Amino acid sequence: MASVCGVLAAILPTPAQAAEPPRRIVSINLCTDQLLLALADRSQIVALSRFSRDARLAYYRREAEGIAQTGGSAEEVIKLRPDLVLAGSVRRRETRARLEAFKVRLETFSPAQSMGDIRRDIQRMARLVGHEERGAALITQLDRALAGLRASGPTLSALQLQRRAFASGAGTLIDDLMTRAGLVNAAARIGVASVGRTTLETVLKAKPDLLILDRDRIEAADQGIALLLHPALERQVPPQRRIVVPLPAIVCGGPQVADAVTALADGMARIRAEGRK
Repeated sequence: MASVCGVLAAILPTPAQAAEPPRRIVSINLCTDQLLLALADRSQIVALSRFSRDARLAYYRREAEGIAQTGGSAEEVIKLRPDLVLAGSVRRRETRARLEAFKVRLETFSPAQSMGDIRRDIQRMARLVGHEERGAALITQLDRALAGLRASGPTLSALQLQRRAFASGAGTLIDDLMTRAGLVNAAARIGVASVGRTTLETVLKAKPDLLILDRDRIEAADQGIALLLHPALERQVPPQRRIVVPLPAIVCGGPQVADAVTALADGMARIRAEGRK
């Protein structure tokens, strides 16, 4: 304990240092990884979470190459001598409590559930790392993408369907984007709030006009994926009425959501154009 306290005494900022942007930042959460990589100088980042280079989830995985990863334990983080630790608000409560107990500067971010949340988080992270101008520029890019997501034409219902029949309902980021696109989220018809698991039979009864998937190449590697290839589902919602919004662009709130917005806008434009033929 004495050695840990000695390390902490060395890393705690003086009043003069507190006004300076942090120089040794550690992120222990995938979503704070993404915000940090988008806004901070590489030299400011000491370590990221173990998911920071996961091709299935991390949008900025290439930017994360060469940066150390951490398992996220309090002891491991303290040894890195950070002047700022970034974490999510949902998991690692024990780790966050230990870091706070040892007076390590800790900032937590809640999962983004709307575009308003994303703007807030970009602005906040930009202030934390000392690059507010970058945050403003990224928000401008996001707003430009949103301008293309205008509701037009007849109202359609949509369901975001993931492997193992997980669907996203109200209070999720994709639900906010659906609303902005003029779509009705079919998850409400099947009783899914937030993110919940459903069944193929229930999806078929909901009769969504289109599906939003997180991948364009679907291979039946397991039963969870095979559901998306079921003939009954393909008959009801054929490939031309499916939109791919890649998971790394939507799993976390951040500037990368501009890609999700563009994918949804392009998909809607295609489907509406085909409907007019």
